[in-house]
Amino acid sequence: MTLKNCCVCLCVYNNEEGLPRVLNNIKKLDEIFNTEILVFYDHSNDKTPQILNDFRMNHKNLKIIINNNKRSRLRTENIAFARNSLIQLIRNDYKHYEYFIMMDSNEYSCVGNINIDVIKETLTHNNWDCISFDRAAGYYDTWALSFDPYIYSFFHLNNYKKVVSMMRKDFEILLNEYKKKDEFIPVYSAFNGFAIYKTNKFLNCSYSSNIDLSLFPPDSIIKQELLTGEKIIHNKINDCEHRHFHLEAIKKNNALIRISTKHVFSKVDNPRANLRGPC
Repeated sequence: MTLKNCCVCLCVYNNEEGLPRVLNNIKKLDEIFNTEILVFYDHSNDKTPQILNDFRMNHKNLKIIINNNKRSRLRTENIAFARNSLIQLIRNDYKHYEYFIMMDSNEYSCVGNINIDVIKETLTHNNWDCISFDRAAGYYDTWALSFDPYIYSFFHLNNYKKVVSMMRKDFEILLNEYKKKDEFIPVYSAFNGFAIYKTNKFLNCSYSSNIDLSLFPPDSIIKQELLTGEKIIHNKINDCEHRHFHLEAIKKNNALIRISTKHVFSKVDNPRANLRGPC
């Protein structure tokens, strides 16, 4: 069987706890992909560089971009820059690859044992251009999530705690509904630590922590304000970088952003790994 080509992209900074388990999971992807591992490394003060160098000694498919730029005070700007650097590397050297994966390297997102069979089964379906997954430990990445009518960043509405509470409740209903149907959930944006992309639908798109109102569906913001009873704030910076990337792909390329109700990673004992975080 001819393996599909896939770039696995990591943004790495002070990840000594999670990185070894993430890299071990990536090795298992060789069962279904011909992988190139692309790492954007920001200067760390833990054992992260040693872990990367040790891994590279035995895995020649690891390429590292070292960040020599001044870091922003905003984490979202830094992570957007890192992901854009990885996308540019794909444009330069791997645009012929059919897939790329964005994968978090922290100590909770992707550290449980990877379920290769779920990914194999997902690849047999054609009704997606970006696919992310539910999580055995509970869906946590609510900030990257946009689904009708919750498309705008909840952090950018007044009384965001009220809005995210409503959003999580409604998403739980949606998730259970699609689990029963065993179908993918159509959304505007989602990540949850691990997502597979069809390369040709995203090469002309970029990550950004700035909010571009032109990317949002007509009247969607008004609809969200009416539903939640909360107004958007004037601040248009420091949004989750995934939202811009996915909305731009929808607008430019009619990309299908989907969530699988299945789990790619097993639940682990690490308390952080089983926590439903604030974002």
